Amino acid sequence: MGSSMFRSLFVLLGACVAVSAGAESAKEIPGEGDPAKTKVTYEDDVKPIFREHCMTCHNQGDKRGGFALDSYGVLMEGGGSGEVVYDDGDPDGSRLWQLVNHDDTPVMPPEQPKISEKKLAVIRAWIEGGALENSGSKAKAKAKNPLAFAATTTGKPDGPPPMPKSLPQTVPVVTSRSAAITAVAASPWAPLVAIAGQKQIVLYHGETGKLLGILPFPEGIAQSLRFSGDGRYLVAGGGEHSVRGIAAVYAIETGERLATVGDDLDTVFDADCSNKLDRVALGGPQKMLRIFDATDGTLLFDLKKHTDWIYAVAFSPDGVLVASADRSGGVVVWEADTGRQFLDLTDHKGAVNSLSWRDDSNVLASASDDGTVKLWDMVAGKAVKSISVGSPVTSVRFDHKGQLVTGSKNKKTQVWDASGKRLHEISGAKESVLEVAITHDSSRVVIGDWSGSVVMKPIADLASGISLRANPAPVKERLKAFDQVLAGMRSQLAPVIQKRDKAKRVVDTAKKLFAKSDRELKVSRTEREQVKKTLASLTQSMSKQEAELLPIVKQSQDLFNKITKSRQSLANQKPAEAGSAKGLEDLAEAEVSLADVLTRIAKARRDVVKTSELMAESNRKLRALDKQVASLEGACKKQIERRDAAQKQWDEANAAHQKIASQLSDQEREKAELVAAVQ
Repeated sequence: MGSSMFRSLFVLLGACVAVSAGAESAKEIPGEGDPAKTKVTYEDDVKPIFREHCMTCHNQGDKRGGFALDSYGVLMEGGGSGEVVYDDGDPDGSRLWQLVNHDDTPVMPPEQPKISEKKLAVIRAWIEGGALENSGSKAKAKAKNPLAFAATTTGKPDGPPPMPKSLPQTVPVVTSRSAAITAVAASPWAPLVAIAGQKQIVLYHGETGKLLGILPFPEGIAQSLRFSGDGRYLVAGGGEHSVRGIAAVYAIETGERLATVGDDLDTVFDADCSNKLDRVALGGPQKMLRIFDATDGTLLFDLKKHTDWIYAVAFSPDGVLVASADRSGGVVVWEADTGRQFLDLTDHKGAVNSLSWRDDSNVLASASDDGTVKLWDMVAGKAVKSISVGSPVTSVRFDHKGQLVTGSKNKKTQVWDASGKRLHEISGAKESVLEVAITHDSSRVVIGDWSGSVVMKPIADLASGISLRANPAPVKERLKAFDQVLAGMRSQLAPVIQKRDKAKRVVDTAKKLFAKSDRELKVSRTEREQVKKTLASLTQSMSKQEAELLPIVKQSQDLFNKITKSRQSLANQKPAEAGSAKGLEDLAEAEVSLADVLTRIAKARRDVVKTSELMAESNRKLRALDKQVASLEGACKKQIERRDAAQKQWDEANAAHQKIASQLSDQEREKAELVAAVQ
């Protein structure tokens, strides 16, 4: 039996023993307890997990990928591609963590189930604690998380953001359908979207989808579009394959081409300008990053680090660095002023299709065919996050909040927060998503796919969207379309006007009826108040009359008693007796007084009766007026309801009229602008 066979058997036996030992000791792994204990160390907690799952392949006797885990010192040295774990307390920046947590490929351990969540928690806690070797080790001060990001307004221009004022409307090339979308871009400060088409760049309003103008690109097809940091200029890189490649700079407000930079022998895949607009970088199939002086077109640097086609080029927002990426997975960061290499980033396992800088220039995002987006920390010079997208990633863009939008070949567009957590997933693209952009206010995403379709979707309502064409119709056809739309709107407007006018007549009638009833109600209420006042006065008079009658009645009773007594006294006397004459005289006087009092009582009682009759009449009139007022109030209420209902119908009809009239006016104005633009 050959020595190689012995070695194979030995390795196999060792693997079996290791797995068996790991299985037997799994229950004793300290990390299976509480991973948040005071100190998690390599020797006590992490090494047993590595022994069970990893050391068969990654030990000092068999360093797969040049990497071993059975010694703390060797582990911290890393493997063939450099360090895999750092003692800075940042697990998301650890290559080791990305692989065991299946955030990146190749996933570890290969061809086995993912390590349990409890064990992963131990590994993460170990890294967060400073990757300590043993219980006697001390952790370094925890590094600041490079994914922490505060929004910035770097590059924002003073005053209103730049928008097109008067752009060309002529279509350089007319096609029956759009080709695969090669580039889309959104202005960093204005509602403006740019789309690359055949020999043209089309600008749309980033909220309404209105076509704002068409910039000629006679060199061929723009493979990249990037706005300057202040949004005033648009840089287009492209050309014609195997013929010519250039970068063109356009002024957004006027559409004027200000500069044409480069004269490559093949198309340019990506181009960008520095924050000071003094340099333009471009890359393509010639495998060289070329940096030009934007003012006179002089070639400043011809950088030859890449070994394959350069797919992506991007200046950092502060203009200090410029990054480039290629088809072989390489990402290189250069000093913009000197052309010296700053970083060589080699973690990707597939072509890198797109680059985007975060506003603070500290983090660079790269999108790759390996299915990941990596976030690179420029200070530490390493990947601090690997986002698994689930399919080859074709495009990535940061927004001002540090959020990311990605497009991938599985027809999906996804939005991620600053830490790499997925916020939204947008499906429904017809083919592979090739290009994505996010608007200046982070409210909409623009998606371009292989079929030539471009759609702008509001993130708050992903079910809706506006289609944007990369190949607008010729002016003549657009004018014809305007005429058809205007005719349709005018035909819609006529019945709406009739409905509104009818509603207006109903409203006027209802208002008149209500006004009449309201006047009658006011009169009745006034009359009722007057009757109430009269009744109150009569009630007061009645009280006064009754109060005056009481003493007179008492006086009559007193006189009557006096007369009765006098009559009894006279009846007991003889006529001839002394005093009888005087008694008769007094009696006569009392009877006269009584007669006068009775007359006054009779008059007072007649006054009371008259007042009582007046009060009864007033009460009858008041009851009638109460009934009349209640009836008029009910009528007014109904008329108010009818009036309000009619008013609502008129408001709706008027709103519909105003909407169509406004749209009609907008269409007429757009048609006039189009006519003026082509004259």
